[in-house]
Amino acid sequence: MSLVTTHEARTTVKPEVNLNETTAAALRRELNSLVAGGCRDVVMDLAQVRMIDAVGLSVLCAAHTTLKREQGNFSIINASGDIETLLRRIGLTRHVTPTPAE
Repeated sequence: MSLVTTHEARTTVKPEVNLNETTAAALRRELNSLVAGGCRDVVMDLAQVRMIDAVGLSVLCAAHTTLKREQGNFSIINASGDIETLLRRIGLTRHVTPTPAE
């Protein structure tokens, strides 16, 4: 489950659970719905996420790819140090620069 807020043209999605095989499908549907509804600036707030598995990573990568194809923007904020390291290791930080946890 995620908290979704919109301010002006920017939509923030804040997952309230870890991103894994069990939760990733719901997040993918949520992100696809936002893009289909016209959102082009999505911020993923990972403040409450402590773990991301391969399926969760695929959702983040797909969100970036989809928004880029739609001339949109995808960003990540409040990533923990471990998650930021993981994003760097898979190469996502070449496309999205996560903002560290506050």
